[in-house]
Amino acid sequence: MLTIGVCGRKGGCGKTTIAVHLAAELSKRGNKVVLIDCDAQGSATYWAEPGKLPMTVQHMPLESGEQVAKWTNAIKGIKADYLVLDSPPHLDAALGGVIGLSDVAVIPCGPSGLDLIATGETIGLVREIRAARGGKLPLMVLAPTRTDHRTASGKELTSTLADMGEPVAPEIRLRTAFSDAFNSGQWVGEYAPGTPAYREMKALADFVLKQARKV
Repeated sequence: MLTIGVCGRKGGCGKTTIAVHLAAELSKRGNKVVLIDCDAQGSATYWAEPGKLPMTVQHMPLESGEQVAKWTNAIKGIKADYLVLDSPPHLDAALGGVIGLSDVAVIPCGPSGLDLIATGETIGLVREIRAARGGKLPLMVLAPTRTDHRTASGKELTSTLADMGEPVAPEIRLRTAFSDAFNSGQWVGEYAPGTPAYREMKALADFVLKQARKV
């Protein structure tokens, strides 16, 4: 089983959108996939309520450091080809618990300065946990999200992330298809197949799997 943690300490960067679409795309490829919604807010769980997503979604919120050991044991008992963890947006023991379970940490980052600061902090936490684990895991993938090439920050986001020293995935543009898919309870592979939004998520999944081969 490969565990992919979609991690970040700031809300609004596209974390749940990426987690849902990574899980859905991997499921579409014939894998058994379970998406764990680790956030008490339950955005991924709400997205799944209409029953139109192709994978299993379980709400297992991780809200405090005291829960980490029990939560980790419960997660390890889940059987799947791929486990995708949608982390809570906090730089604390809960986020650390998600990162500590992950083979690959996908870190979404939007173009704002606050997003970049939060991404830098998350990278630092992943590196600390990697060192504590005594190896190369979790691997990291930085995912530029919500980009708009009409702005300088949107155009420059990929190169800015590259300077942080970790692999950078193909960007996910700011597209209404994602919010429309959420409103319909679907993912873009079903709601808007063949569109740029779907092709971008497919490219992200390909990139994550390519990095995962190093595990």
